Amino acid sequence: MRKLVADLVVLPLWRLIDRCVSKNPQRWAFCVHHLKSDQFVENARAVFESVKADPSLEKIVFTRGVPVTFTLEGAVNTRVLDLQSLAGLFALWRCKVLLVTHSVSMDLSMRWPPKRFSVVRPALKPRTIINLWHGIPLKKLLALANDEVRKHTDRVAFRRIERSHYAGLITSSAIDSHAMATMFHPITYDRVWVTGLPRSDFLVMPRQALPGYLRDGLARVERIKGDKTLIVYAPTYRQVTVAGAGYYQFSEQDAQAIRELLVRHNAILGIRLHYFKNSNEVFNIEQLIDGQHIVELDHQQFPDIACVLRGADLVVTDYSSVYIDALYVNKPVFSFAYDLEHYQQQQDGVLYDLDLVFPGPVVATPGALVQALDQELSAPAQVHSDRYRMARTLFFAHTDAGNCQRVVERIRQLA
Repeated sequence: MRKLVADLVVLPLWRLIDRCVSKNPQRWAFCVHHLKSDQFVENARAVFESVKADPSLEKIVFTRGVPVTFTLEGAVNTRVLDLQSLAGLFALWRCKVLLVTHSVSMDLSMRWPPKRFSVVRPALKPRTIINLWHGIPLKKLLALANDEVRKHTDRVAFRRIERSHYAGLITSSAIDSHAMATMFHPITYDRVWVTGLPRSDFLVMPRQALPGYLRDGLARVERIKGDKTLIVYAPTYRQVTVAGAGYYQFSEQDAQAIRELLVRHNAILGIRLHYFKNSNEVFNIEQLIDGQHIVELDHQQFPDIACVLRGADLVVTDYSSVYIDALYVNKPVFSFAYDLEHYQQQQDGVLYDLDLVFPGPVVATPGALVQALDQELSAPAQVHSDRYRMARTLFFAHTDAGNCQRVVERIRQLA
């Protein structure tokens, strides 16, 4: 009933008034994560942290009907409002600057059980809309996705419309900017900003400058790690609705080989599966978590990947762009690409040839992965290689902690 009232009465009336209300360039709207609705993290949080103490800016963090527990220490002129409340809708009327990390359609939407939503659809032309996105893409997305995936993501027409109204789309390098411009068609290239990703600042800024939740998270990672080498395994999700797609199921023999590797090198394996659970099927490696050799580093314990990557010594993934984040802090990377051909042809696919952009080993079997990890742990060499340096040059125009500053400066010029 609440969704019906919102769709037929509240939101149509709100949109009529939204077209008439003047916008305040000093009122900036931030949003909780587009899927993890109880968390305010990553690029949006990084930009917020860089302006939170500015009394001239009114910052509003919009939540979506879910109780939140995050704290915003040191923030002035800041409110946290539920978008699914009259107070939230009234406040959004006057917001000139909208900062989203997925899309206006997703970030500013109301959520209803079970898995339903209402798109608010604010007026686009009178606003300054900045898409911070949520990573440097390795997978093919949006306009470059295969037909089935593209039809699903574009089932909300507003998501296609809004792309032409972005004042800025954040990217990390020249090659990333061209890939993003293509995926976000019909945005024009002059609105694609090569500023670096704001959340990358969290990877390299001094520890004492981190927000409290990241300092606490890093301390927890260090307690779990102790004196051991931490290998993080962070695979992406699979399009399980596609025939033949699935999550790797490790055998007991695989598990034993992994445990022997960990013991041999005084290491632990931290499992961080993707937050998007699109089926009941998962990697069965979760069942191997024992709290001693294999531990969990999930999104509830560690909402932001930054503290995990800062504490990691090696990073294993598949086609997740988490490996690119790892390059920012010079961590060896490994791709367990057990389904590369199927993923490339039938699922999301990857933008680049992994042989060109992935500086570490790309392997197809657990045995080959254990061998590659054993070699690097025995004689570390990857981060000093020419391939590694080339990959960093390819993906990062900036490698400092000034990404937020560059983004904020560009926004201020527009707003």
